[in-house]
Amino acid sequence: MPRPSLELRPATADDVSALLTLMDSVHAWLVARGRPEQWGAVPFSRIPGFPDRIADWTRQGVITLAERDGRCVGMLAAAPMVPPRVPAGAVPEGSMFIHTVMTDRGPDGQDVGAALLEEAERLAQAHGAPALALDHWADSPELGRIYDEHGYVKITEYTDDQDGKPVRNAVRIRYLPGSS
Repeated sequence: MPRPSLELRPATADDVSALLTLMDSVHAWLVARGRPEQWGAVPFSRIPGFPDRIADWTRQGVITLAERDGRCVGMLAAAPMVPPRVPAGAVPEGSMFIHTVMTDRGPDGQDVGAALLEEAERLAQAHGAPALALDHWADSPELGRIYDEHGYVKITEYTDDQDGKPVRNAVRIRYLPGSS
């Protein structure tokens, strides 16, 4: 039986609960595999103020929702704003920053990440951005491989605090066609 087609659309305030459910399920999947360093030990929905931030991002048009048969199977948060945790000057001015890409860890999430990264490129080109940028947990060989495969080049690392412990993060850039 073929998998239902993937639909991408801007998330709305009505999607906040589904987005937080997806984020908490991905978090639980990582913790169950002994990888709390990526996002810490607290589920996203329980981080003070985080649900409000997701709601704000939906109002600002920052989140793209991926769904199959009306069920949230992925999300992309991308905007032309670099988070303050990223070292100054690491990201080319005017770049689109991918704040997060998450996909359902079950079969419905298959190929969703690639579709969301393609959507990030489309959004960046629509904004006239010279590049896409992102940061990720540096100690994940899987993330490094995925972003390498999609043309994101590691340019620097920085250390951030996660639950009171230092965590290394990598900053990656993917220059877009037509940029210098």
